[in-house]
Amino acid sequence: MRFPFPSRAKRKPRTSPTTREPRPSHALPDVLWTSIQALKESADAFPPLKSAVGGAIAVCDIAERAKHSKSDACEIALRTKAILDAVADAVPDVLAIPPPMLQSIERFTVLLADIQCRIEVIALADGLSRLVHLNRNERVLRDIKAQLDDAYQDFLTASALRLEVQQAQLTARQAHFAVKQTHIMIHQRQMALDISKVAAATTAIAPDVSWTLFYSRLVVFLASP
Repeated sequence: MRFPFPSRAKRKPRTSPTTREPRPSHALPDVLWTSIQALKESADAFPPLKSAVGGAIAVCDIAERAKHSKSDACEIALRTKAILDAVADAVPDVLAIPPPMLQSIERFTVLLADIQCRIEVIALADGLSRLVHLNRNERVLRDIKAQLDDAYQDFLTASALRLEVQQAQLTARQAHFAVKQTHIMIHQRQMALDISKVAAATTAIAPDVSWTLFYSRLVVFLASP
């Protein structure tokens, strides 16, 4: 039995080509470009982070223009964007980046510059060069992916360290607050004790005061003409 195969004949378009609006074809999803542009705008106030975002944009641009190894270039670009997302999540305030995270960002920026050079040679090379250096190129691409994985782990470690520091600072503040509360309670108890002593002393001398007042009034009365 023979199964019918779909016809390979070119079908006529239902609408005239002149009525269609050209749509740009992107190797990377549009949402990635939108997101990375938002990161660029938010990082403008902090040069180290801005440099990292600029390097990631350069890698993504190479992936878009790649003639060869396009899938590998796109995968590298997506991994780069994932690292930037991890950085953005770990750094809520670009003006208060802890030193370990800052060092990770600087290392990542240097790595992106190196990746940009190496992937550009592979992705934009002519066909002959690609065939001649096929094995070397595959090895370089694997190495780039491994380096990005290491960078991602580096950021996770720096982020975890930041959380540990924040937790330690929070614990220290809570302990300091508890000590202050204890001092306040001790002071309040001391004040209550002092008030009790004053009240007891006042109660104890009340009869003497009463007799003194009575005697004073009696003397004044008897001395009157």
